[in-house]
Amino acid sequence: MMKFRIINVILFITINTLLNAQVAQRNYYADEGLTPREHSVDFTHLKLQVSFVPEEGKVIGLVEEKFTVLQQSIDTLFLDATQMKINSVKLDGEAVPFDNTQSGLILRFKEALKWNTAHNLTIDYEAQPTKGIYFIGWNDKTGRSRKQIWTQGQGINNRHWIPMFDEKNDKLITEMLVEFDSKYQVLSNGKKLGEKKMKNGKTQWHYKISHPHSSYLIMLGIGEYGIEKQKSASGVPLNLYYYPGQAEQVEPTYRFSKKMFDFFEKEIGVPYPWSTYSQIPVQDFMYGAMENTTATVFGDFYLIDSRGYLDRNYVRVDAHELAHQWFGDMVTARASAHHWLQESFATHYDMMYQKEAFGSNHFDWVRRNYNEQALNASKSDLKPLAHSSAGTVRHYPKGAFVLQMLKYVVGREQYNAAIKYYLEKHAYGNVNSYDLLVAFHEKLGLSLNWFWEEWIYKGGEPAYEVSFTEIGNAGIFDVKQTHEQNDLVGLFKMPINFEIHYKDGSNSVKQVWIEKESHQVKFEIPATKEVSYVLFDPNSEVMKSVQFSKSTAMLKAQASEAKNMMDRYDAISALAFREFEGKEAFLMQRYQEETFHGIKGEIISQILPQMNENATTLTKQALADLDAEVRKAALNNTVRISTEMEPLYRKLLQDSSYQVIEKTLDLLSFYFPQNIDEYLKITENEKGNRSLNVRIKHLSIDYQKNNNEEALNELVDYTSNSFEFLTRVNAAETLQEMNQLNETALANLLDATFSFNGRLSGPATQVINHFFEQSAYKRMILNYVSNKTWSDSEFKKVKKYMIP
Repeated sequence: MMKFRIINVILFITINTLLNAQVAQRNYYADEGLTPREHSVDFTHLKLQVSFVPEEGKVIGLVEEKFTVLQQSIDTLFLDATQMKINSVKLDGEAVPFDNTQSGLILRFKEALKWNTAHNLTIDYEAQPTKGIYFIGWNDKTGRSRKQIWTQGQGINNRHWIPMFDEKNDKLITEMLVEFDSKYQVLSNGKKLGEKKMKNGKTQWHYKISHPHSSYLIMLGIGEYGIEKQKSASGVPLNLYYYPGQAEQVEPTYRFSKKMFDFFEKEIGVPYPWSTYSQIPVQDFMYGAMENTTATVFGDFYLIDSRGYLDRNYVRVDAHELAHQWFGDMVTARASAHHWLQESFATHYDMMYQKEAFGSNHFDWVRRNYNEQALNASKSDLKPLAHSSAGTVRHYPKGAFVLQMLKYVVGREQYNAAIKYYLEKHAYGNVNSYDLLVAFHEKLGLSLNWFWEEWIYKGGEPAYEVSFTEIGNAGIFDVKQTHEQNDLVGLFKMPINFEIHYKDGSNSVKQVWIEKESHQVKFEIPATKEVSYVLFDPNSEVMKSVQFSKSTAMLKAQASEAKNMMDRYDAISALAFREFEGKEAFLMQRYQEETFHGIKGEIISQILPQMNENATTLTKQALADLDAEVRKAALNNTVRISTEMEPLYRKLLQDSSYQVIEKTLDLLSFYFPQNIDEYLKITENEKGNRSLNVRIKHLSIDYQKNNNEEALNELVDYTSNSFEFLTRVNAAETLQEMNQLNETALANLLDATFSFNGRLSGPATQVINHFFEQSAYKRMILNYVSNKTWSDSEFKKVKKYMIP
């Protein structure tokens, strides 16, 4: 009996202790995007026969879709189909009753379909979509605009022109038969199976993809193009599209395309997963580019000549979209919470190719920029990388840096082995964030849950406060993690390198796992050594903010001697806030010995505002630098131009860089208005980049100086739909700066506000609002808007300008 009581007391105490003990919790941002969309059938094949009435923005289609039933029994099926006219629906050759709603079709089967049975669905339809497919130039009454048809399916916009289950978690083989005017080129996903002349004089193009992919990746591109045909080292056909008459733009635009293809096959370790690869530029594209399977669409603002290459090239975007062919197209996120598995990987591998093409300094400069973007994003919220609304900064730059840190932690060779395993295991399927974690465990035996917890499933970035002291023969780093900790951000665990550099050129190095709130890292300093400078996380391998106060002597030594460009840059930046004897001479010496534009630009920003002899000397050197970015830094830091220096600036009016010409023309016209006509003469034949930056600057100055009506009329013309959106925006914003508006410009601006492209409609709306706030222009706008007939959709946008 006594033994029984003792057991009961022990049991009571144990249960009570457990009940009152604090239960460990893991808290995360809630995310509806974690759950993939349900579907009762598995679509396996989609064959679309399609033609167009481009002047009406009309799609005429017949789509055949094969599917297998996944559930035990279904009597209805919903297809995404936005505002379409459905002529008929047939299942296995028999008519099917359906309800046609604003968002889709509800098919009502006469007899329930049983699981594992295969069926064939045929839909005859018409559509005049406002999203998903875009008809460019067909409404330009002057006939100057390019005429194109192109698609943009991401996120879920292909449903506006094809009735289907439009979701990333159901993959299928797609093929397309496109009937169109024979003078145009037609591109779609996969291999071109043939071109056939039709009885009506048109041509039918037939394309088919080799493996299943997600519906948002279905694409179509139609326009007048030339095609440069190349092959990768592995024999994959590469088709590089360009505009007729602009063959000279092929080389600078696609300069590294073949090389990066070969690089990725080797670096990723998995052969290119499709049968062909094409790239096609289009007008008025609302993003940079889109990684449609086997056929990337990109904005024609990246179609550049050799001079435009200096200001904005296609290399990064080219690499990004190519990497997507593996990460996003071959292996696709199952739900939007895992979108980072596509964009972060594509951004990471475009970083890798930038390093290959432009060197380590450029790569490290990009990483630093990504670090700063991530820190700024955390000022708004602390959403994690694996979240559907994490935002562009986290899905792209932060995620790319996180993958670089993962590589830093496990080693490049092991990282590559795990990524190869992950891709091959999930080829042509869907994945989530956990699948990647499991791949590292299965391939390498590594349990990286801690890394996923702090960098992928939770938000924020570490903030470190670091100090260094010498006590006797010991060098001591004190490290604190000072960021705010809460349910969503904890302490970070990362391997950090510490370095002590001595005046004799030798150094001591330790790597320590920093994971507690406070750490102390001790070095033994040899009695014969004298410390020159110290580094915490040399080359900034870990994403973070850091406060590390160093002496001026240490900063000078670091700026002069550190191996890594970023460590030298950090020291020179820190010296901006220090005053010491010989500072300008020191910076001038550093300028002579540095080669990277980032450091040169920082030195320029510190010296030029002094407007002294050193500033003049440095300006002369910078304006003559072979790197256009250095010349731009000098122009951007110019605070005055002396008569002596005017000839040096004048030479830049014939620079190889269009941005340099534009900035120089602006500066010279401001400081030497008496010479404006000479400057205009020098630049009269320059057009500039895709936005006509030099020409529009030229016209603006000409009108303001000479009241040249022809210049104003040309500027107004550039706001019309005869031109691509960057030119229209540039011209519109220039009119705003000049505070000039006439009825023709107003009509063009209102037309721009109706554009599907927010990068055009947004700025156009802001420009009209600017003029509407002025009584002198408000009456013009009121009269024009009130006396014109508008469609319902147009009226919603212009009605605010009808209120006096």
